[in-house]
Amino acid sequence: MENYTKYQLKDTEELAKVLSGTDNVFVVACNKCFKEFETTEEPECEKVLALASGLDKTVTGVVKADFLCNQNHTGKALQLPEGTEHVVVLSCGLGIQTVAAMLDKPVYAACDSIA
Repeated sequence: MENYTKYQLKDTEELAKVLSGTDNVFVVACNKCFKEFETTEEPECEKVLALASGLDKTVTGVVKADFLCNQNHTGKALQLPEGTEHVVVLSCGLGIQTVAAMLDKPVYAACDSIA
């Protein structure tokens, strides 16, 4: 089965810039659509969490959802803990837009779209 994922994690330097000036961060990761099942853990999410920890950022929580672009599905999964100030999303642009439209917090893209 072909991997149709249309985004990739930003490099470490760029992610560090995204996280600068933020704290009390909630991480939202898309489980990627139309991808052959390989694992339940997305390594990109773990990289973001490790970087946030290395930058002394407080991570208030993590949610991983299938089809993050689906507003109904995402709405059920997206419960921000009290104290969350910023949201970092690992997704394609559509998933990032869906999350941003549902929240009243700053939302940051941790990934770049690819062709």
